[in-house]
Amino acid sequence: MGRDYFLDKDLIISKDNSIYVVYSNINTFGYIYAYLKYIYTGKGIWKGYERVLRYYGVHNLLKVNQEYIYEPCYDVSFPILRKSMIVKHLKPEEKMRKIIRKSENKLESLALEIYDYVNIKNIGITGSLLAGISHENSDIDFVIYGIKDTIDFLESFQGFDEDKDWISETIKNYDISLNLAKDLYDRRVRGMYKGIKYSFLFVNDKVEKYCNIVCKRIGEGEIIANIDDKFNSLFYPSVVTLSNVSIIKGSFAPQLLVSYEGIYSMLLYKSNRVYVKGMLMRCEDGEVKMIIGDRDVKGYIRRIL
Repeated sequence: MGRDYFLDKDLIISKDNSIYVVYSNINTFGYIYAYLKYIYTGKGIWKGYERVLRYYGVHNLLKVNQEYIYEPCYDVSFPILRKSMIVKHLKPEEKMRKIIRKSENKLESLALEIYDYVNIKNIGITGSLLAGISHENSDIDFVIYGIKDTIDFLESFQGFDEDKDWISETIKNYDISLNLAKDLYDRRVRGMYKGIKYSFLFVNDKVEKYCNIVCKRIGEGEIIANIDDKFNSLFYPSVVTLSNVSIIKGSFAPQLLVSYEGIYSMLLYKSNRVYVKGMLMRCEDGEVKMIIGDRDVKGYIRRIL
């Protein structure tokens, strides 16, 4: 019997046949943190489904018409799906096991080839393959669970061919410089294999507790800081501890950096010192955080060392 809890990158089929993506390991009582990605229209290349979220990024996610709920811990509203609306819970690791037993098409056969090459135990497949709506040129989106397998993967896998579209698409979508986009790209986690795009996403295999400390956004900040504990940068959201903080703008020095923009995860993992522009948040326990991906201050991260 499979797990009975939700993890980041799981998929949900709702009562109206829409497809949602889970984006948090926090399991609440009446709802889950999930955003709407596909709706069924009978059109489109995904077996009658069309993408609602055409481009990634918090700024695009906020344009999606779905239910949001305000969370005092973060002083913002998050997209959710009520548990009463759930019809089916699709788990990446179960899809991977099915492909290992029997590949149904060419795309699944390519996924199996990549799986055999990387040789990682705790792995799954998300995206259109998990949803069962893939076409012959769909991306292959892998999920690796847990910090040990994630680090083993990054230390042993060099990547396949470069995804030459990714940098230009990221510049356009996030309005960042060419140099920053190049720093963000890593062939290990995004590339091409035999003409098909692949990605590797990393998910903590532990359920997270719902927060109970109220935080308030206090305005834009800019800092230069060292990154001390970077392993949790690989999961979503990316979380790293900061030290030796130099304040460029703002009244407080943050102890934590939290990025809701997944494109910065590998940059944080590979960096020792960074420049950060984002939203400062002060919590009732005195902790100060710097947020990347806030709706009012989008922010960005640039590597210094």
